[in-house]
Amino acid sequence: MYLKQFFIGVIIGGMLMSCGGNKSSEGDNKDSMSISEAVGGLKNLNKAGDAAKDWEKIQERLVAETPRTNDELKAMFPETLAGLKRSSFSVGETQMMGMGSGQATYSDDDGKTVALSIMDGAGETGSSMVAMYAITLAMETEQQTENGYTKTTKFNGNRATVSENKYDDNVNSEITTLVSDRYLVSLKGSGLSLNELEKFYNEINLKSLK
Repeated sequence: MYLKQFFIGVIIGGMLMSCGGNKSSEGDNKDSMSISEAVGGLKNLNKAGDAAKDWEKIQERLVAETPRTNDELKAMFPETLAGLKRSSFSVGETQMMGMGSGQATYSDDDGKTVALSIMDGAGETGSSMVAMYAITLAMETEQQTENGYTKTTKFNGNRATVSENKYDDNVNSEITTLVSDRYLVSLKGSGLSLNELEKFYNEINLKSLK
C-alpha cells in the first residue's frame, strides 16, 4: 500500500505546512514576526474557506466519476521520461479503497532518480483526498531550513507544492500539483535540483489527464 501511504503523507504534509505558516529568517524581531504570522494566518484561513466552498461542487462531480482503469493508468507512464528509462512500475495498489493510482520510477547510471506518482481523484475516497489537498494549495505557505525549503506556489498554470533540499553534495527536489481539478501528480527527484526536475514535469503528457 505504498501509494496510499504516499498520497496520505503528501496531504498531511501540505496541511502541516498550512498550519505552520510563513517562517521568517533568524534575527527578525519576535513581536513583528508574531503580528506578521497572525495576519498571514488569517489570510490563509480565508483562502482555505473560499477554496472549500469552491470545491463542494467539484467534489460532488468527482464522486460521481469512475476512476481510471489500470490499463488507462498504464498509458500515463511512458517507458522513458526526459531521457531516463523506466526502472519500475505499478498500478492498482489503491483499488481496494476505490481509487485509481499508479507510480513509475525512472533512473540512469549516474544515480539520478525520478519517481512519478499519479492519483485519480474520481470516486468517493479519491475526491475527498484531492479536495483536502486543494484547500492547502490555496494557501500561501513557506518553510525554510538550513538544508532547503518547501512552499506553495503557481507552477505551469496550476497551484503546487515544491521543495528542494541539499545535503552535502546531494540535492533532492519534489513537485506536487493538482491537474484538471482531479489528478494529484507528484514528482520526486533524487540527485536533481528543482529546475532540473521541472524538465521532467514538462515531459509528462498532462493532456491525457482530463
